Amino acid sequence: MLKRYILLLSNLMERPFPPEEIVSERYKVREHLGTGSYGHSYLVEDLLNQQKKVLKALRLHKRKTRSGRSSFELEKELLLSIEHPGFPKYFEDGMYKNIPYYTMEFIDGKNFEQLIFSEGKNISEREAFKIAVDLLQYIEYLHTHNIVHRDIRIPNVIFDGTRIRLIDLGLGRHLKQEQIGEAVSGIDLRKQINFQADFYGLGHFLLFLLYSNFSFNINQKEKSWEEELDVSNEAKHIIRRLLQIEPSYDTCSQVRADINKLFEF
Repeated sequence: MLKRYILLLSNLMERPFPPEEIVSERYKVREHLGTGSYGHSYLVEDLLNQQKKVLKALRLHKRKTRSGRSSFELEKELLLSIEHPGFPKYFEDGMYKNIPYYTMEFIDGKNFEQLIFSEGKNISEREAFKIAVDLLQYIEYLHTHNIVHRDIRIPNVIFDGTRIRLIDLGLGRHLKQEQIGEAVSGIDLRKQINFQADFYGLGHFLLFLLYSNFSFNINQKEKSWEEELDVSNEAKHIIRRLLQIEPSYDTCSQVRADINKLFEF
């Protein structure tokens, strides 16, 4: 109840930086990109080098708690530790009006929600699994470094015109050796701190892509995705394992092996 009250009060009191505001005498705000559970994200221009960057500033209600501040610091640490072109590059951090922030690479592209709903893109079964294989490379990189993303969702996968990129490590966590394969009852599968959390997110991401070819009939009774989607049995088997309907995958190589049996990329 107290958390709800604090969040409500924060939403009423908090005001994003307006366009043209200059943060720390360096970053000119061009656009408020959005609000997440932890931070406000802005497209800014770095006045030192005229480079476009994303500035993420910690939200008011998260600044008031130790866990909120530590999670923000962890996100910075994770980004700083990643050296892979599939993720945005971390630049620098600072404090402005007692608000912690950091900056990172701006990825000029669109997420798949925009591509499907705004541009009417239809994605075939083969295309969907090709995208999944590309995304799996990034997930595998994180898992190799014992990092779980925990937020594999449509808004966090961006196509920049050449390749897909994976963003937002706000929920990312380090995985301890004893947690590998460990599930905790009563917690959303996507929010668990294990590799399966990312496979679960990948399964739902795949379903979203496959539904781009589905025609909805408002008079039709709602069915399960397995009944509605016209995809192969092999594809359904992979998705069922990703969603932990059937025994879950343990590693990215297992997921890739099953996809390679279905398609050769």
